[in-house]
Amino acid sequence: MPLSVHSSARVAPIHERLPSLLTALGEGLYERQDALRLGLLAALSGESVFLLGPPGIAKSLIARRLKLAFFDARHFEYLMTRFSTPEEVFGPLSIQALKEEGKYLRLTAGYLPQAEVVFLDEIWKAGPAILNTLLTAINERQFRNGDETLPIPMRLLISASNELPAPDSGLEALYDRMLVRIWMDRVQEKSNFQAMLASDGANPRQLTASLQIHSEEYQSWQHQIEQVTLPDEVFELIYRLRQRLDHLGDEPCYVSDRRWKKAVRLCKASAFFHGRSEVAPLDLLLLKDCLWHNGESRAALLTLMEEFARLHCYQQQTLISRHLAITSALQELQLQMSARLALKAEPGKGMLGKRGKGWRLPLDEADKQGERGLQIQLHLLAPARLSPEEPDLLVQTLECDKVVLGHWQQGDQVLFHPVGSKTGLTLELELDGEQRLHLLDSQRHPIPLVLVRRAPLPGLVSEPWYKAIASLNEQLMALRTDLRRQRQRFDGHQPHHFLDSRWLVIVEEGFFTLTRELEQTAEQLAQWQGRLPLLCGEQG
Repeated sequence: MPLSVHSSARVAPIHERLPSLLTALGEGLYERQDALRLGLLAALSGESVFLLGPPGIAKSLIARRLKLAFFDARHFEYLMTRFSTPEEVFGPLSIQALKEEGKYLRLTAGYLPQAEVVFLDEIWKAGPAILNTLLTAINERQFRNGDETLPIPMRLLISASNELPAPDSGLEALYDRMLVRIWMDRVQEKSNFQAMLASDGANPRQLTASLQIHSEEYQSWQHQIEQVTLPDEVFELIYRLRQRLDHLGDEPCYVSDRRWKKAVRLCKASAFFHGRSEVAPLDLLLLKDCLWHNGESRAALLTLMEEFARLHCYQQQTLISRHLAITSALQELQLQMSARLALKAEPGKGMLGKRGKGWRLPLDEADKQGERGLQIQLHLLAPARLSPEEPDLLVQTLECDKVVLGHWQQGDQVLFHPVGSKTGLTLELELDGEQRLHLLDSQRHPIPLVLVRRAPLPGLVSEPWYKAIASLNEQLMALRTDLRRQRQRFDGHQPHHFLDSRWLVIVEEGFFTLTRELEQTAEQLAQWQGRLPLLCGEQG
């Protein structure tokens, strides 16, 4: 029995009903939520759906479930064969009208011309007479019956096949009208497979009239969808995606202008049914099911859309590039400080001031330590963990015997004592190509050594470094603010009822990775800001 609608009953806005509606339609279905979500969006926006997959995977069941979303909707379903006739799809001829009036009329009650939800299985097996009439019905939502042109109430056409139309078969125009294209397969997950085997296959409970979609609101939505705006920023994302598709692999992924226009309207519909007045970047991820035409282009498009979600949807690539500029500038600053601060060896002196063999370390300006002034200190340009006995000890400054270090030659090891620790460490030193002194850590990574001198570094030298670090901190602060703003935009565009959660996870993972990297850079800048006075000799 069809449900009646009470005029006094309050019908909630569609974006409030969507979660309950999808839950009710998906009751007892396993791994078919994606097809159900996209099918419902296509139905709500008056578009067509093509289901591709092997037999026996609930393609017809999807159509029957979607019919339940509409109040008092009529449903037509037919399995095409190469022997199918137009009478079986569009209705038989009226013998009475032919005899009495001489008119060639069809009796369309119960057939496609009077159905709101249509499912045509094995669509490509139909003959030209059916497919040509169907093309007109999709394009114009009209059916010519005798000398009359009648409107077709069809809200959703779902076609299905286990194969794609053959190239050069003349079916390209019809295939292009099928906007949403969904690949379906058998149930994969073990738990879902077990639940499917245990289920009785019964239909879901009857949807209440307040949850279903009524004709009046459906018609009004079609006009309201057109009022949804496409922001310039989102258009730029679409245009970038179009350019990438034009150069995708060896064979470009051709997308007609008509398909682009319809696909963008689907994105507008998604925004509208979420209660938004403009298309969000998240809506563009629906294009993954609109722009492919065969298995190869589908796989390439999915890869491209994953990159799009991770790097472009919410300006992630722009933020990453800005962060890369900051880290590159910090690395360059470290090189400048290393070049100026690291202890640099001088050529050894021979008799009468002549050039001697090897290199010597100039230690005359060292700030002598210890009771007899025989010890000197060297700062590590960057703190490091050097002691196996104290793995948590972050060594910043080393102390050693001045005479021993003064006689050091390439290949020798030197006994050091980390300041603040009683542990002695025998460390290997080396000179780089510019004859600057480095120690090798346990991974044999070179770390520049800075001699602790009696006099601090002139302010003329150190002041630009302080300004550079302050500037990088300001840039990083602005970058973190923009990242938070983009995350807030992303959060504001959720929940998204037409996307699988894995696409939201891809976007979130990109944000999470960048947030962690910015935190690491902030820690590095804070360390340099606190360490620079020590390296410049401005604090003991």
